Amino acid sequence: MDVSLFAALIGGIIVLGVVGDFLFTKTKIPTPVILMLAGIVLGPVTHILKSDIFLEIAPYFGTFALILILFEGGLDLEFDLAIRQFSSALLLGFLSFALAAAGITALCLILFQMEMTQALLYGFIFGGTSPAVILPVLPRLTITKNLKTLLTLEAVISEVLTVISVIIYINILREPGHIEEASILSHILVSIGISILLAAFSGLVWSRFMGYFSKQNLAYMLTLGFVLLLYTLTDFLGGEAAITILAFGILLGNSKMLAAKSQSFLAKINSTLNIEDFELDEVVKKINAELTFLVRTFFFVYIGLLLDFNLFTQDVLLMAAAILGIFFISRATTVNLVRPLSPSLRSAHISSTLSLIPRGLATAVMAFIVLDSKVVTSEMLLPTVFAVILASNLLMSVFVYYYESRHRDGMENDKKTGAMQT
Repeated sequence: MDVSLFAALIGGIIVLGVVGDFLFTKTKIPTPVILMLAGIVLGPVTHILKSDIFLEIAPYFGTFALILILFEGGLDLEFDLAIRQFSSALLLGFLSFALAAAGITALCLILFQMEMTQALLYGFIFGGTSPAVILPVLPRLTITKNLKTLLTLEAVISEVLTVISVIIYINILREPGHIEEASILSHILVSIGISILLAAFSGLVWSRFMGYFSKQNLAYMLTLGFVLLLYTLTDFLGGEAAITILAFGILLGNSKMLAAKSQSFLAKINSTLNIEDFELDEVVKKINAELTFLVRTFFFVYIGLLLDFNLFTQDVLLMAAAILGIFFISRATTVNLVRPLSPSLRSAHISSTLSLIPRGLATAVMAFIVLDSKVVTSEMLLPTVFAVILASNLLMSVFVYYYESRHRDGMENDKKTGAMQT
Protein backbone atom coordinates (compact mmCIF):
# COMPACT_ATOMS: atom_id res chain seq x y z
CA MET A 1 0.00 0.00 0.00
CA ASP A 2 1.20 3.50 -0.84
CA VAL A 3 2.46 5.44 2.21
CA SER A 4 0.30 8.45 1.38
CA LEU A 5 -2.82 6.26 1.15
CA PHE A 6 -1.95 4.60 4.46
CA ALA A 7 -1.53 8.01 6.15
CA ALA A 8 -4.84 9.14 4.66
CA LEU A 9 -6.61 6.04 6.02
CA ILE A 10 -5.18 6.54 9.51
CA GLY A 11 -6.14 10.21 9.51
CA GLY A 12 -9.57 9.50 8.11
CA ILE A 13 -10.30 6.86 10.77
CA ILE A 14 -9.27 9.25 13.57
CA VAL A 15 -11.47 12.01 12.16
CA LEU A 16 -14.33 9.52 11.78
CA GLY A 17 -13.95 8.56 15.45
CA VAL A 18 -14.19 12.19 16.55
CA VAL A 19 -17.14 12.84 14.22
CA GLY A 20 -18.78 9.65 15.49
CA ASP A 21 -18.57 10.90 19.07
CA PHE A 22 -20.16 14.18 17.99
CA LEU A 23 -22.88 12.41 15.99
CA PHE A 24 -23.79 10.29 19.00
CA THR A 25 -24.88 13.40 20.86
CA LYS A 26 -27.08 14.34 17.88
CA THR A 27 -28.28 11.08 16.33
CA LYS A 28 -27.85 8.71 19.34
CA ILE A 29 -26.18 6.17 17.04
CA PRO A 30 -23.32 4.61 19.06
CA THR A 31 -19.85 5.34 17.71
CA PRO A 32 -18.77 1.64 17.70
CA VAL A 33 -21.37 0.85 15.06
CA ILE A 34 -20.19 3.68 12.77
CA LEU A 35 -16.58 2.55 13.13
CA MET A 36 -17.36 -1.13 12.51
CA LEU A 37 -19.28 -0.21 9.38
CA ALA A 38 -16.23 1.79 8.23
CA GLY A 39 -14.10 -1.30 8.80
CA ILE A 40 -16.54 -3.40 6.77
CA VAL A 41 -16.32 -0.91 3.90
CA LEU A 42 -12.50 -0.86 3.99
CA GLY A 43 -12.23 -4.65 4.27
CA PRO A 44 -14.94 -7.06 3.04
CA VAL A 45 -16.65 -4.55 0.70
CA THR A 46 -13.82 -2.73 -1.13
CA HIS A 47 -10.85 -4.94 -0.13
CA ILE A 48 -8.67 -1.88 0.37
CA LEU A 49 -7.35 -3.65 3.46
CA LYS A 50 -7.05 -7.46 3.55
CA SER A 51 -8.43 -9.12 6.68
CA ASP A 52 -5.92 -12.00 6.45
CA ILE A 53 -3.12 -9.61 7.40
CA PHE A 54 -4.88 -8.60 10.63
CA LEU A 55 -6.08 -12.00 11.89
CA GLU A 56 -2.68 -12.88 13.38
CA ILE A 57 -2.47 -9.72 15.48
CA ALA A 58 -6.11 -9.89 16.65
CA PRO A 59 -5.35 -11.20 20.17
CA TYR A 60 -2.54 -8.66 20.75
CA PHE A 61 -4.31 -5.55 19.51
CA GLY A 62 -7.59 -6.57 21.11
CA THR A 63 -5.93 -7.19 24.48
CA PHE A 64 -4.15 -3.82 24.41
CA ALA A 65 -7.42 -2.07 23.58
CA LEU A 66 -9.21 -3.89 26.41
CA ILE A 67 -6.48 -2.94 28.92
CA LEU A 68 -6.80 0.76 28.11
CA ILE A 69 -10.61 0.69 28.09
CA LEU A 70 -10.76 -1.08 31.47
CA PHE A 71 -8.17 1.26 32.99
CA GLU A 72 -10.05 4.34 31.80
CA GLY A 73 -13.33 2.85 33.04
CA GLY A 74 -11.78 2.31 36.47
CA LEU A 75 -10.40 5.87 36.65
CA ASP A 76 -13.88 7.27 35.96
CA LEU A 77 -15.67 5.17 38.61
CA GLU A 78 -16.28 6.45 42.13
CA PHE A 79 -15.10 4.03 44.80
CA ASP A 80 -18.14 4.44 47.07
CA LEU A 81 -20.51 3.79 44.19
CA ALA A 82 -18.53 0.76 43.05
CA ILE A 83 -18.68 -0.78 46.55
CA ARG A 84 -22.41 -0.11 46.89
CA GLN A 85 -23.18 -1.55 43.45
CA PHE A 86 -20.82 -4.53 43.62
CA SER A 87 -23.25 -7.08 45.09
CA SER A 88 -25.95 -6.20 42.54
CA ALA A 89 -23.39 -6.25 39.70
CA LEU A 90 -22.10 -9.64 40.84
CA LEU A 91 -25.61 -11.09 40.88
CA LEU A 92 -26.50 -9.48 37.56
CA GLY A 93 -23.28 -10.66 35.90
CA PHE A 94 -23.47 -14.25 37.16
CA LEU A 95 -27.17 -14.62 36.41
CA SER A 96 -26.90 -13.02 32.96
CA PHE A 97 -24.00 -15.27 32.01
CA ALA A 98 -25.59 -18.42 33.44
CA LEU A 99 -28.95 -17.92 31.71
CA ALA A 100 -27.36 -16.99 28.36
CA ALA A 101 -24.93 -19.94 28.48
CA ALA A 102 -27.68 -22.39 29.50
CA GLY A 103 -30.07 -21.10 26.84
CA ILE A 104 -27.49 -21.29 24.05
CA THR A 105 -26.42 -24.78 25.15
CA ALA A 106 -30.03 -25.97 25.07
CA LEU A 107 -30.51 -24.31 21.68
CA CYS A 108 -27.49 -26.09 20.21
CA LEU A 109 -28.63 -29.44 21.63
CA ILE A 110 -32.26 -29.28 20.58
CA LEU A 111 -32.36 -27.17 17.41
CA PHE A 112 -28.94 -27.86 15.89
CA GLN A 113 -28.48 -31.44 17.18
CA MET A 114 -24.97 -30.84 18.54
CA GLU A 115 -23.21 -33.10 21.02
CA MET A 116 -23.12 -31.90 24.64
CA THR A 117 -19.39 -31.16 24.48
CA GLN A 118 -19.77 -28.82 21.52
CA ALA A 119 -23.02 -27.27 22.78
CA LEU A 120 -21.48 -26.34 26.14
CA LEU A 121 -18.55 -24.64 24.44
CA TYR A 122 -20.94 -22.55 22.35
CA GLY A 123 -22.78 -21.62 25.54
CA PHE A 124 -19.61 -20.55 27.36
CA ILE A 125 -18.17 -18.66 24.37
CA PHE A 126 -21.33 -16.61 23.80
CA GLY A 127 -22.37 -16.32 27.46
CA GLY A 128 -20.65 -13.04 28.39
CA THR A 129 -20.99 -9.50 27.10
CA SER A 130 -18.10 -7.27 25.98
CA PRO A 131 -16.85 -4.42 28.22
CA ALA A 132 -14.70 -3.23 25.30
CA VAL A 133 -17.95 -2.34 23.50
CA ILE A 134 -20.18 -1.45 26.46
CA LEU A 135 -17.84 0.77 28.50
CA PRO A 136 -17.33 3.42 25.78
CA VAL A 137 -21.12 3.67 25.27
CA LEU A 138 -22.15 3.99 28.94
CA PRO A 139 -20.75 7.51 29.59
CA ARG A 140 -22.86 8.83 26.71
CA LEU A 141 -26.12 7.27 27.87
CA THR A 142 -28.59 9.43 29.78
CA ILE A 143 -28.70 7.20 32.85
CA THR A 144 -27.80 7.70 36.50
CA LYS A 145 -24.22 7.42 37.75
CA ASN A 146 -25.26 4.50 39.95
CA LEU A 147 -26.58 2.57 36.96
CA LYS A 148 -23.45 3.30 34.89
CA THR A 149 -21.32 1.92 37.71
CA LEU A 150 -23.52 -1.17 38.04
CA LEU A 151 -23.43 -1.92 34.30
CA THR A 152 -19.67 -1.32 34.08
CA LEU A 153 -18.97 -3.84 36.84
CA GLU A 154 -21.47 -6.30 35.39
CA ALA A 155 -19.85 -6.20 31.94
CA VAL A 156 -16.40 -6.94 33.38
CA ILE A 157 -17.73 -9.78 35.57
CA SER A 158 -19.56 -11.27 32.60
CA GLU A 159 -16.46 -11.27 30.40
CA VAL A 160 -14.34 -12.77 33.17
CA LEU A 161 -16.84 -15.64 33.46
CA THR A 162 -16.59 -16.22 29.71
CA VAL A 163 -12.80 -16.49 29.81
CA ILE A 164 -12.68 -18.65 32.96
CA SER A 165 -15.44 -21.05 31.87
CA VAL A 166 -13.96 -21.68 28.39
CA ILE A 167 -10.41 -22.24 29.66
CA ILE A 168 -11.51 -24.54 32.51
CA TYR A 169 -13.77 -26.55 30.20
CA ILE A 170 -11.00 -26.99 27.62
CA ASN A 171 -8.75 -28.33 30.40
CA ILE A 172 -11.51 -30.72 31.48
CA LEU A 173 -11.84 -32.05 27.92
CA ARG A 174 -8.08 -32.49 27.64
CA GLU A 175 -7.86 -34.39 30.96
CA PRO A 176 -11.25 -36.02 31.55
CA GLY A 177 -11.80 -37.36 35.04
CA HIS A 178 -8.96 -35.38 36.64
CA ILE A 179 -10.85 -32.18 37.44
CA GLU A 180 -13.62 -32.14 40.05
CA GLU A 181 -16.32 -29.57 40.76
CA ALA A 182 -14.60 -28.49 43.98
CA SER A 183 -11.37 -27.76 42.12
CA ILE A 184 -13.24 -25.68 39.53
CA LEU A 185 -14.82 -23.54 42.27
CA SER A 186 -11.51 -23.18 44.10
CA HIS A 187 -9.80 -22.19 40.83
CA ILE A 188 -12.33 -19.40 40.29
CA LEU A 189 -12.08 -18.12 43.86
CA VAL A 190 -8.27 -18.22 43.86
CA SER A 191 -8.16 -16.46 40.50
CA ILE A 192 -10.40 -13.63 41.72
CA GLY A 193 -8.53 -13.43 45.03
CA ILE A 194 -5.17 -13.06 43.28
CA SER A 195 -6.59 -10.30 41.08
CA ILE A 196 -8.03 -8.28 43.98
CA LEU A 197 -4.89 -8.62 46.12
CA LEU A 198 -2.62 -7.54 43.26
CA ALA A 199 -4.87 -4.58 42.45
CA ALA A 200 -5.01 -3.50 46.12
CA PHE A 201 -1.25 -3.75 46.64
CA SER A 202 -0.41 -2.09 43.30
CA GLY A 203 -2.97 0.66 43.85
CA LEU A 204 -1.58 1.37 47.33
CA VAL A 205 2.04 1.51 46.16
CA TRP A 206 1.46 3.45 42.95
CA SER A 207 -0.94 6.00 44.46
CA ARG A 208 1.58 6.73 47.24
CA PHE A 209 4.00 8.23 44.70
CA MET A 210 1.44 9.48 42.19
CA GLY A 211 1.46 13.02 43.57
CA TYR A 212 5.13 13.18 42.63
CA PHE A 213 5.18 11.08 39.46
CA SER A 214 2.10 12.60 37.84
CA LYS A 215 3.68 16.05 37.77
CA GLN A 216 6.84 14.85 36.02
CA ASN A 217 7.54 14.47 32.32
CA LEU A 218 6.52 11.10 30.87
CA ALA A 219 4.41 10.36 33.97
CA TYR A 220 1.69 8.80 31.87
CA MET A 221 4.12 6.59 29.97
CA LEU A 222 5.45 5.33 33.29
CA THR A 223 1.93 4.58 34.51
CA LEU A 224 0.98 2.86 31.22
CA GLY A 225 4.08 0.68 31.43
CA PHE A 226 3.16 -0.28 34.99
CA VAL A 227 -0.41 -1.16 33.93
CA LEU A 228 0.87 -3.44 31.14
CA LEU A 229 3.29 -5.15 33.53
CA LEU A 230 0.49 -5.55 36.07
CA TYR A 231 -1.66 -7.22 33.42
CA THR A 232 1.15 -9.64 32.58
CA LEU A 233 1.93 -10.39 36.23
CA THR A 234 -1.72 -11.13 36.98
CA ASP A 235 -1.96 -13.51 34.06
CA PHE A 236 1.30 -15.22 35.06
CA LEU A 237 0.10 -15.76 38.65
CA GLY A 238 -3.21 -17.22 37.50
CA GLY A 239 -5.43 -14.23 38.26
CA GLU A 240 -8.01 -12.48 36.10
CA ALA A 241 -6.27 -9.52 34.50
CA ALA A 242 -9.52 -7.74 33.60
CA ILE A 243 -10.52 -7.54 37.28
CA THR A 244 -7.03 -6.40 38.30
CA ILE A 245 -6.84 -3.57 35.75
CA LEU A 246 -10.36 -2.29 36.49
CA ALA A 247 -9.80 -2.41 40.27
CA PHE A 248 -6.37 -0.76 39.92
CA GLY A 249 -7.96 2.05 37.88
CA ILE A 250 -10.67 2.54 40.52
CA LEU A 251 -8.10 2.73 43.34
CA LEU A 252 -5.83 5.09 41.40
CA GLY A 253 -8.70 7.36 40.37
CA ASN A 254 -9.97 7.57 43.95
CA SER A 255 -6.61 7.51 45.75
CA LYS A 256 -6.90 11.01 47.24
CA MET A 257 -10.39 10.34 48.59
CA LEU A 258 -9.32 7.00 50.07
CA ALA A 259 -6.23 8.59 51.63
CA ALA A 260 -8.38 11.33 53.19
CA LYS A 261 -10.70 8.73 54.72
CA SER A 262 -7.76 6.84 56.21
CA GLN A 263 -5.74 9.93 57.17
CA SER A 264 -5.55 9.07 60.86
CA PHE A 265 -4.23 5.58 60.09
CA LEU A 266 -1.68 6.89 57.59
CA ALA A 267 -0.48 9.47 60.11
CA LYS A 268 0.45 6.67 62.52
CA ILE A 269 2.58 5.04 59.83
CA ASN A 270 4.23 8.23 58.61
CA SER A 271 3.39 11.63 60.05
CA THR A 272 4.98 13.42 57.08
CA LEU A 273 2.53 12.00 54.54
CA ASN A 274 0.59 14.61 52.60
CA ILE A 275 -2.88 13.76 51.26
CA GLU A 276 -2.12 15.81 48.15
CA ASP A 277 0.62 13.31 47.26
CA PHE A 278 -2.06 10.72 46.52
CA GLU A 279 -3.87 12.78 43.88
CA LEU A 280 -3.67 11.72 40.24
CA ASP A 281 -2.87 14.71 38.06
CA GLU A 282 -5.61 15.69 35.60
CA VAL A 283 -3.06 15.83 32.77
CA VAL A 284 -2.41 12.09 33.20
CA LYS A 285 -6.17 11.40 33.04
CA LYS A 286 -6.53 13.50 29.89
CA ILE A 287 -3.61 11.79 28.13
CA ASN A 288 -5.07 8.40 29.04
CA ALA A 289 -8.47 9.46 27.69
CA GLU A 290 -6.89 10.59 24.41
CA LEU A 291 -4.87 7.39 23.94
CA THR A 292 -7.85 5.22 24.89
CA PHE A 293 -9.97 7.04 22.33
CA LEU A 294 -7.33 6.43 19.65
CA VAL A 295 -6.96 2.71 20.37
CA ARG A 296 -10.70 2.22 20.85
CA THR A 297 -11.39 3.88 17.49
CA PHE A 298 -9.03 1.56 15.62
CA PHE A 299 -10.29 -1.45 17.60
CA PHE A 300 -13.84 -1.12 16.31
CA VAL A 301 -12.69 -0.49 12.75
CA TYR A 302 -10.52 -3.56 13.19
CA ILE A 303 -13.52 -5.73 14.11
CA GLY A 304 -15.21 -4.65 10.87
CA LEU A 305 -12.08 -5.55 8.88
CA LEU A 306 -12.10 -9.12 10.23
CA LEU A 307 -15.58 -9.93 8.96
CA ASP A 308 -15.84 -12.27 6.00
CA PHE A 309 -19.30 -12.27 4.43
CA ASN A 310 -18.47 -15.33 2.32
CA LEU A 311 -18.67 -17.41 5.50
CA PHE A 312 -22.21 -16.25 6.31
CA THR A 313 -24.14 -19.26 5.04
CA GLN A 314 -27.84 -19.82 5.68
CA ASP A 315 -27.08 -22.16 8.59
CA VAL A 316 -24.70 -19.64 10.14
CA LEU A 317 -27.24 -16.82 9.89
CA LEU A 318 -29.97 -19.05 11.35
CA MET A 319 -27.77 -19.98 14.29
CA ALA A 320 -26.72 -16.36 14.86
CA ALA A 321 -30.36 -15.22 14.82
CA ALA A 322 -31.33 -17.93 17.32
CA ILE A 323 -28.43 -17.00 19.62
CA LEU A 324 -29.45 -13.33 19.50
CA GLY A 325 -32.95 -14.37 20.52
CA ILE A 326 -31.48 -16.16 23.55
CA PHE A 327 -29.54 -12.99 24.41
CA PHE A 328 -32.71 -10.92 24.65
CA ILE A 329 -34.68 -13.56 26.54
CA SER A 330 -31.90 -14.16 29.08
CA ARG A 331 -31.20 -10.42 29.42
CA ALA A 332 -34.83 -9.50 30.03
CA THR A 333 -35.23 -12.36 32.50
CA THR A 334 -32.07 -11.39 34.40
CA VAL A 335 -32.96 -7.70 34.64
CA ASN A 336 -36.50 -8.47 35.86
CA LEU A 337 -35.18 -10.93 38.46
CA VAL A 338 -32.52 -8.54 39.82
CA ARG A 339 -34.64 -5.36 39.52
CA PRO A 340 -36.44 -5.76 42.90
CA LEU A 341 -33.05 -6.04 44.63
CA SER A 342 -31.38 -3.07 42.92
CA PRO A 343 -32.65 0.53 43.26
CA SER A 344 -30.53 1.51 40.24
CA LEU A 345 -32.35 -0.98 37.99
CA ARG A 346 -35.78 -0.15 39.44
CA SER A 347 -35.41 3.49 38.45
CA ALA A 348 -34.24 2.71 34.87
CA HIS A 349 -36.26 1.99 31.75
CA ILE A 350 -35.66 -1.61 30.66
CA SER A 351 -34.46 -0.54 27.19
CA SER A 352 -31.40 1.09 28.77
CA THR A 353 -30.25 -2.30 30.08
CA LEU A 354 -31.80 -4.67 27.54
CA SER A 355 -29.61 -3.17 24.81
CA LEU A 356 -26.35 -4.19 26.49
CA ILE A 357 -26.01 -7.57 24.80
CA PRO A 358 -23.06 -6.96 22.43
CA ARG A 359 -20.32 -9.55 22.14
CA GLY A 360 -16.79 -8.61 21.13
CA LEU A 361 -13.18 -9.27 22.02
CA ALA A 362 -13.54 -12.11 24.53
CA THR A 363 -16.00 -14.00 22.35
CA ALA A 364 -13.69 -13.85 19.33
CA VAL A 365 -10.53 -14.70 21.28
CA MET A 366 -12.17 -17.64 23.08
CA ALA A 367 -13.38 -19.00 19.74
CA PHE A 368 -9.81 -18.88 18.39
CA ILE A 369 -8.53 -20.64 21.55
CA VAL A 370 -11.14 -23.41 21.22
CA LEU A 371 -10.26 -24.02 17.58
CA ASP A 372 -6.52 -23.97 18.31
CA SER A 373 -6.95 -26.46 21.16
CA LYS A 374 -8.37 -29.05 18.73
CA VAL A 375 -10.66 -30.40 21.49
CA VAL A 376 -13.68 -29.58 19.34
CA THR A 377 -13.89 -28.98 15.60
CA SER A 378 -16.70 -26.83 14.25
CA GLU A 379 -16.72 -25.12 10.87
CA MET A 380 -19.65 -22.95 11.94
CA LEU A 381 -18.07 -21.53 15.10
CA LEU A 382 -15.94 -18.69 13.71
CA PRO A 383 -18.50 -17.45 11.14
CA THR A 384 -21.21 -17.56 13.83
CA VAL A 385 -18.99 -15.58 16.18
CA PHE A 386 -18.44 -12.83 13.60
CA ALA A 387 -22.15 -12.75 12.68
CA VAL A 388 -23.18 -12.49 16.35
CA ILE A 389 -20.61 -9.77 17.09
CA LEU A 390 -21.81 -7.64 14.17
CA ALA A 391 -25.54 -8.22 14.74
CA SER A 392 -25.43 -7.74 18.52
CA ASN A 393 -23.61 -4.41 18.14
CA LEU A 394 -26.08 -3.23 15.51
CA LEU A 395 -29.01 -4.22 17.71
CA MET A 396 -27.44 -2.36 20.62
CA SER A 397 -27.36 0.77 18.48
CA VAL A 398 -31.08 0.39 17.72
CA PHE A 399 -31.99 0.10 21.38
CA VAL A 400 -29.68 2.94 22.41
CA TYR A 401 -31.20 5.14 19.73
CA TYR A 402 -34.70 4.22 20.91
CA TYR A 403 -33.89 4.86 24.58
CA GLU A 404 -32.08 8.16 24.02
CA SER A 405 -34.77 9.44 21.62
CA ARG A 406 -37.48 8.47 24.09
CA HIS A 407 -35.61 10.19 26.91
CA ARG A 408 -35.05 13.32 24.81
CA ASP A 409 -38.74 13.46 23.83
CA GLY A 410 -39.71 13.02 27.47
CA MET A 411 -37.50 15.93 28.52
CA GLU A 412 -38.97 18.14 25.79
CA ASN A 413 -42.52 17.26 26.87
CA ASP A 414 -41.64 18.06 30.47
CA LYS A 415 -40.29 21.45 29.40
CA LYS A 416 -43.45 22.20 27.40
CA THR A 417 -45.65 21.15 30.31
CA GLY A 418 -43.61 23.30 32.70
CA ALA A 419 -43.85 26.29 30.34
CA MET A 420 -47.64 25.91 30.02
CA GLN A 421 -48.06 25.69 33.78
CA THR A 422 -45.94 28.82 34.20
